[in-house]
Amino acid sequence: MSPFAARHAQPAGPGPVRQWAEPVAIGLAAVGIIAGVMYLIGTAGVFGPLLVLVVAGVLGWRYGFLRGTVGAGAPIALLVVAELVRQQFSGDKASGVIQTVLIGASVILFMAGIAFLASALRGRYRQPPGGRPPRGRDDDAAAGGPWRA
Repeated sequence: MSPFAARHAQPAGPGPVRQWAEPVAIGLAAVGIIAGVMYLIGTAGVFGPLLVLVVAGVLGWRYGFLRGTVGAGAPIALLVVAELVRQQFSGDKASGVIQTVLIGASVILFMAGIAFLASALRGRYRQPPGGRPPRGRDDDAAAGGPWRA
């Protein structure tokens, strides 16, 4: 028997750029599709903003709090910048710069809360990839269990 531990080859995971670019790209695509459909339909209904909140929850579940929040917040930040540019070029000062930035910041913070909630639920209730085998009824009372009788 060898004194050295057997080393099993681990598959290389995604690099740090891909870890951050993937949720941002998915967030941009999802919010872009939602905004495009709302623009083509010509409606200002409530289902579009609700779907954006669902996107934040899905990104938070899949990528965790920080990357999910960045992925969900980046499209909103771009929309705020686009709105500010539109206001400057069109001369429409109905909502000022400060009001537009505050609305965008509040939406991003709300989406961050949804992404945090989804990632916390994932951390609490999602089973690991191998999954734990179902426990018997008296496993806690066994000698190795955390609650001994």
